[in-house]
Amino acid sequence: MIDEAFRTSRRYAAAQTAILCAFTTVLLFDRAPFLFESSAARIAGGILSAAGLLLMFAALVSLRRAVQIAPEPRADAELVTSGVYARFRHPIYTAIVAIVAGLFLRQPTMAVAAASGAVIIFLARKVRFEEMRLAARYPAYPAYKRRTWGLFPPM
Repeated sequence: MIDEAFRTSRRYAAAQTAILCAFTTVLLFDRAPFLFESSAARIAGGILSAAGLLLMFAALVSLRRAVQIAPEPRADAELVTSGVYARFRHPIYTAIVAIVAGLFLRQPTMAVAAASGAVIIFLARKVRFEEMRLAARYPAYPAYKRRTWGLFPPM
């Protein structure tokens, strides 16, 4: 029998795929005028996006076979706390935030801003659900959570 948490996890996975596809569509096809023109913002956006890609690659290497889009922990996986996971609880989501923010700085239109905001809000909600599932699955998760960064580094 499939429980409600598993179904919710699958819905989050499907929603993430849809929202990232929608973001990509907006980014590729939006030809609206830019909200601002700034070569510094374009450079910062490129750097932020590149840093996000590097963080994502490092997270995927750390996760190895435990990687999946659904927030429900895999039954055969263990809690990963090494590599970039020693500092970030959700480095892939943080990487996605950095990438979409960087892409907005490179293409600052209202549509890209709205799509970026939608991605970030979605990931913040998904993190809350995922953290509940991780805490339920791994007894060490609450201590790990206290010593690591969430979606964003502390300010």
